[in-house]
This record gives sequence, C-alpha cells and structure tokens, in this order.
Amino acid sequence: MNELLAQFVAEARDLLQEAGHDLLALEQAPADEPAINRLFRSVHTLKGSSGLFDAAPLTQVLHAAEDIFQAVREHGLALTPDMVDLTLQALDQVGRWIEHLDGHDALPDDAASQARVLVTELRRTFGRRTGKPLAAPVMEAAGDATVAPPDVLRWFSRQGLLAASECAARSGRIHLVSFAPPEDCFFRGEDPLHLALQIPHLLAFAIEARASWPSLGSLDPFCCTAAFHAFSSAERIELEALFRYVPDQVSILGLTAAALAGPASAPAGRSHELTTVARALLEEQLALLHEAGPREETAGRIEASARVAANALHCAGAAEAAACIERAGAQSVATLTVQPLAEAIAALLRDADDKPAAAANPATPRPTAEAGERPAPRSLRVDQEKVDMLMNLVGELVVAKNSLPFLARRAEDQYGVRDLALEIRDQYGIVDRIAQELQGAVMAIRMMPVGHVFQRLPRLVRDLSRKLGKQVDLVIEGEATEADKNVIESLFDPLLHMVRNSLDHGIETPAERLACGKPGCARVSLAARQEGDQVVIEVTDDGRGIDSDIIKRRAFERGLIDAARLSTISDDEATMLVFEAGFSTAKTVSDVSGRGVGMDVVRNAVHKAGGRIAMTSRKGVGTTVRLDLPLSMAVSRVMTVALDDRLFGIPMDLIQGTLKIQRSSVVRVGTGEAFILRDRVVPLLRLSRLLDLCPAIAGDEIAVLVVRIDGQTVGLEVAAFGDGMEVILKPLAGMLARVAGYSGTALLGDGRVLLVLDLRELIR
Repeated sequence: MNELLAQFVAEARDLLQEAGHDLLALEQAPADEPAINRLFRSVHTLKGSSGLFDAAPLTQVLHAAEDIFQAVREHGLALTPDMVDLTLQALDQVGRWIEHLDGHDALPDDAASQARVLVTELRRTFGRRTGKPLAAPVMEAAGDATVAPPDVLRWFSRQGLLAASECAARSGRIHLVSFAPPEDCFFRGEDPLHLALQIPHLLAFAIEARASWPSLGSLDPFCCTAAFHAFSSAERIELEALFRYVPDQVSILGLTAAALAGPASAPAGRSHELTTVARALLEEQLALLHEAGPREETAGRIEASARVAANALHCAGAAEAAACIERAGAQSVATLTVQPLAEAIAALLRDADDKPAAAANPATPRPTAEAGERPAPRSLRVDQEKVDMLMNLVGELVVAKNSLPFLARRAEDQYGVRDLALEIRDQYGIVDRIAQELQGAVMAIRMMPVGHVFQRLPRLVRDLSRKLGKQVDLVIEGEATEADKNVIESLFDPLLHMVRNSLDHGIETPAERLACGKPGCARVSLAARQEGDQVVIEVTDDGRGIDSDIIKRRAFERGLIDAARLSTISDDEATMLVFEAGFSTAKTVSDVSGRGVGMDVVRNAVHKAGGRIAMTSRKGVGTTVRLDLPLSMAVSRVMTVALDDRLFGIPMDLIQGTLKIQRSSVVRVGTGEAFILRDRVVPLLRLSRLLDLCPAIAGDEIAVLVVRIDGQTVGLEVAAFGDGMEVILKPLAGMLARVAGYSGTALLGDGRVLLVLDLRELIR
C-alpha cells in the first residue's frame, strides 16, 4: 500500500492546490460555472480516493465540503468572504493531514475530534445561510423507522418482504440497506455490485434502475445508473464497517416487524422501468436472430439469445414465458434454425403490445455503437530523484565528452599521430551532438511552468489584504513560462517576500488611494516571460512607491552608508539599498514585515539561483521588482580565465565582453583605478588582488574582462582569456562551503578541477 499511498499523497497535493485556486476565483466571480465545476470535481475526486485508506476524519471533512460546493453548483448557496475563509480553513486542515499521512502512514491521533468540530462548523454555518441544514452523510443520519418506505413494494418481491418480516419478528429488528453508487464509480476502480453482494446475512436483494434505460444502441456501459437495496439481519456496526469507504452513498434504516407488516401483506409489483428493460432485451435478441452470419455460429447465437431472453423474463417475474422461451431455444438448437425461437419471442412481444415489435422486422436496422478505444495516458509521474540521477549521469557524460579534445591534442602533440587526432575530433563532433540532444531532452523533462509558484500567491494576497484592510486585485501573466524545476522551486520565497512587502509598504488603504485620486482597489501584477536563456519575473504594484530620500536617511542612520556616500548616491542606487540585510522603513514590527530580513532573503535567494535583481520605483506611482533568472541551474555556461598557471571560471551571464587595453590607458580615480569604455568611466579591478594571489602580469597590454554586476559595469584584469564551455556546477561542500567568493567547482575534460568564482561576493 505504500506505493498507492505515495501516489494518493502526490495527487492530493495537486488537487488541494487546484481547489484553493478555483475557490479564490469563485470568490471573485461567483457566476464562474467552470470554476465551481472544477472545484467540485477536485474535492469529489479527493474524497473518493481517501476512501482507500483508513482516513475517516479526512473523508468526513471532504464530504462536508463536497455538499457545500454541490449546493453552490445548484445555485442554492452563494459564497461570501467569511464562508470562503471557513472552507479554506477546511482545505488547509486536509492539507496538514495529507502531509502527516505522508510522513507517518496514518492521521494524527486528534484527527477525529478535529474533524467533528470542523464538520459541525461547516454544516452549522452553511446550513444557517441557506435556511436548511446541508445533508449529512446518510450513513450517519439514518436510524430506525416505524414505517417501512413505500418503495420497498417496488424493490422487493412478496417472498422477500415476508422473509424480512419473519426475521424481524424473531430478532426484533432488521436493516434496510440502500446503496446508490455515483455514475462514474467504474473510473475510480470500484465494483459496486461486488460490494453490495458482500452485505452480511442477506434476506432479500434487489437492483433498481435510477433512471429510464436508454436504447441499447445509446447505452453507456461505463455509466452506473443502478441502485442496490437489501434486507439484512446483520448488526448495524457490521454494515457500517462494510461501507466505511463510501459512507455518503449508503443509507442504513432499522425496521421492526410492525414496520414491515403492511408491505409484507400487500401484493408485490414490478416497476415500469423493469418491464421496459425486458421488452428492449427481447427486441434486441429478435433482431440478433434475424441477422445473417456464418452457419457454424448459428448454435452459439441461438443459445445466447435464448439465455438472455429467458433471464430478462425471469427478472420481470414472467416465469411461464421464460420456460416457453427455453423450450423454443432448445428446439432451435436441435434443428439449427432460428425460426422456433424467433417466433416465440415475437409472439410474446405481440401479446405485450397490439402492434408488432419494431425489431420483428428483419429489415429494421439495428442501432450500432462504435466503441472507440480509450487513448492511453500521455503523462507519467516520475520520482524527482530519478530525474536528478539522470541529470547527474548527463553531467558525467558532458565531462567525459570534454576530454576528447584534450586526448586529440595529446595524440598529435605528444605522439605525433595526426590522423588519429583528426579521427578523435570527428568522433567528438558526433558524441557532442548526441550529448547535447540528450542534455536538452533531460532538461525538457525538468522544465516546469512558473504557474506552479504563482498559484500559491492568490491565497496569500487575499488573506493579507483582508488582514490589512486593503483592496487588492492580483493579476497574473505568463503562467505557462517554463524554467528548470530547481529555478522554479527557488522562486517561491523571493516572490512571497516581495508580495508581502508590496501589500504592507507599497499599497495604500482605500481611503488614502481615493484621496490621491487613485481607484480604491489597488493592482499587483505578477508577470513572467522568457528572454533568451533567461526567465524574467516582474512584480509590479501601483502603490505609493519608494521615497529615495527616506531610504538614504534610514540607510545612513543604520550605518549602511557613510556621509560621503550619502551625498553622492543616486536615487536608483538608493532604491537598491532595501535589499541590504537589516534594512527596513517600517515604523513598527508586525507579523507581516518590519524586521529588515525579507528583501535580504530575496537578494540572497536570487543570487544563489544565479540570477540578478533590479528595482525601479516612482514616488506616488508604484514599484517594479525585476528578477532575471537562468533557465537552468543544472548546466552552467562559464568562460575560463587564466591567472599565472591557474584557471578560474566566470559565469557567462555576467560577461559583457572582452578587450585589451594599453596599461597607459588606466587612470587613478580616488583610491582605485579606471579606464574609458565607450565614453564611460569603468572601474578596473585586478582579479589577482581580489583572490590574494598577486601574480606578476607583465607587458604593456592588459587583458580586461568586462562584467556587469547588480547594474554596475566593472572591468577585471586577468592574465589571459580561455574557452567558453558548459559545465555541471557542483557547490562547495564540507569545510569549503564557508569559503567566500566561490560558487562551486566543475570538472574539466583533462581531469583538472575548475573553481567557478562568485563575483558578487568578491566585488561587494
């Protein structure tokens, strides 16, 4: 059951997320029929799946929620914000139980008591709103009755009623069990007939068609329209245990002998629907007999038709007619002619109706139903660890592939075998193409839409805006934009903090907005798009914006900048100070913001993912925060640079260009150095000094790597430029994890380890 439970937990998480998203959409647009239909299906599917496990409290809460959403579907209930709060609370509790079920294979010990409280509150609150209580699970609501339901005369034969009455007289009470499975039960792997036949101590059993049967040509065999009824002398606790996974589909009613006295003495009848079914079956068998076919199949066709027709008549209570059909069928089999059986069936149909049966005419075409094959599922749920392992193997293949050029160079330079070197290079081209295609295929598997992160934020915006007394409209664009799963997973915390800060600091109250000539309802937008090999995420609000003067003053008070920096810092640079650790403009600390750690978390998370962050703001107009993130964190493009005999890697996305300048072009600016690039003064830093290596770089020319870090262009002096390549970046581990200035290591094709630099830490 562990594999089944793991699959249930994974599906439950998805269904709960979809349900929460649709519930918030329904709050904004109560007339959104697709949203309520999706919401009902999600909760209904989750409730049905939960019945496979010993999780009765979870099933009960989901059943109560299902009743509510069914009432909304039928336009008997309109959701209000308070009611949405309560249903979201119920879904949150279900989510916590799902996580506990995942970790412990069982619900918490207090789940039953929590479920009772939550179900009671749901039914009391929503029942009061609609003027009548919502239906409770029928197995809980049903008890004892002093009079048997009148439908028992239609369900059971006289013999069955007498047997039930006699047993009730002996034991004092029996139970009437009514089981109505949903129409789509087959698609959930359920077998309702098998479950109904397991009712212990059966006294009588009946099957009812809940709706008029269509013609056989239009009958859907995968739709369950039957209900099952039974008299049982078993104890109620036994019956509840049998139907414990489908409590909402079963009614258990206790009946005494006095309650059954009237129905047992009344003549039993048959329903019109049952007669209609029998007639339809007889007509179909008659049409089948008149169809042409190979002679060797005649005997089998006659036997099958006689058996179906006789069974239909037995079910309809026409035992004599069934015996007549059986005799006619035996005669047809003996003579290998369909005439005796066909005439007997046609005679029965003429007796039942004055006009001849339509199917008695051989020329009448039989309706046929083309049963199309159900397409096989095109998606496969794969454990994340397996995909990560595959990605690691691809990384090892990339490293092995990169060794071929070194091997070719060695064959030519060291051994002088040029032909072999050329052949190795040719094979390298083939292996490189296959490795790139394989790497692209694995990367495509790891790609996920950013909507997985965006969908968690509407709930946050709704709850937080209600708490702060603000009106906020959240607009989401570009949900289908894809990126590597590791990048997507790293997005949630930055987006969470940015949205919280936007609502707390950026968005004004409705009164303040109206006083400023703005609409009372603010707008916060989340937009995602792909630009080259980058994913761009923008969070924009139309709030009060950022006052750069306040930022500068607060940064100076907290010691983040000195007096000289205070007088020269630009407004755009001042805006970026909000990402410094410990910086906050909030006057008070609350559970929403004000501790000065949120935006610092944003910057660190984005930098850790290999991305960049930028902010623009206009006072009184609004603020936009832009995140530039790589499409993938698994494979990184780097450029190698040399310092003496050492090689280092520089992330390619930071590099603006390479150039060589004359040493005489370098000028002193304050305590540092700079050079002129396209009429701009660019600071020049010596990479050897940043790394405390101090190698001697001679010559009149300087090799400069131009990089852009946090919006600032910087030149790095290096000894020589190397090659650009794709590498699998491994973070530093153990004691080396604390070494600043390095983002990780990569293995080169010749076996050497390449240290990849973190320029943001080195230049900060």
